[in-house]
Amino acid sequence: MLRRILFTATSVIAVAATAHAADLYSAPAGGGGYKDAPYTSLTWNGFYVGANGGYGSTEKKDGLQPEGGFGGGQIGYNFQQGDVVFGIEADFQGAGIDDSHWGNKSELQWFGTVRGRLGYSLDRTGLGFNNTLIYGTGGYAYGDIKNSFSGYSHDKVESGWVAGGGIEYKVNQAWSIKAEYQYISLEVDHKDLPLGLGSADRAEVNTFRVGFNYAIANVYTPLK
Repeated sequence: MLRRILFTATSVIAVAATAHAADLYSAPAGGGGYKDAPYTSLTWNGFYVGANGGYGSTEKKDGLQPEGGFGGGQIGYNFQQGDVVFGIEADFQGAGIDDSHWGNKSELQWFGTVRGRLGYSLDRTGLGFNNTLIYGTGGYAYGDIKNSFSGYSHDKVESGWVAGGGIEYKVNQAWSIKAEYQYISLEVDHKDLPLGLGSADRAEVNTFRVGFNYAIANVYTPLK
């Protein structure tokens, strides 16, 4: 199931990137293109890949409060219409968000999301934040939750939803840096006895991350 989700997201992004690349390679009359056109800000259009790392924590439940670091990567595609930027992004993280007490342990071993993004470029606000994007994001989330105590063990991939937002700054046309918050809520199988991350049939994790993206094929280059 996870492979199908990631494959679908990657396919959508690849198709969008191909279509957008075709538009970029169609030069306007006179032979001009993005490289020839003067601009005061950088475009967010196009396909990108990147990496991130951060920290995740939960509220204390059943005597346990899982917390810890995570790291991974993301892929996505942006469309820009005026100051509005929208797109899709998928990420995957290896994690060490856990806690143990008196032989009991609760852990989120890895997780990922497939999300939409909607943002606003601050270039023309007059506030001096050129090449800066603020955005909201939300969609599907999944993760591997492992709970164990007194011979009982729960180790299963659970799914749910994610919502959050962030800010991203373009250093140049190719590279950008970002800071982001995501709230992840995963539904835990109620047939298994929950502990820590699985209390009240939900695993709720607050994540804070920083990362970078590398934009690909978002500047027109004439065909030779």
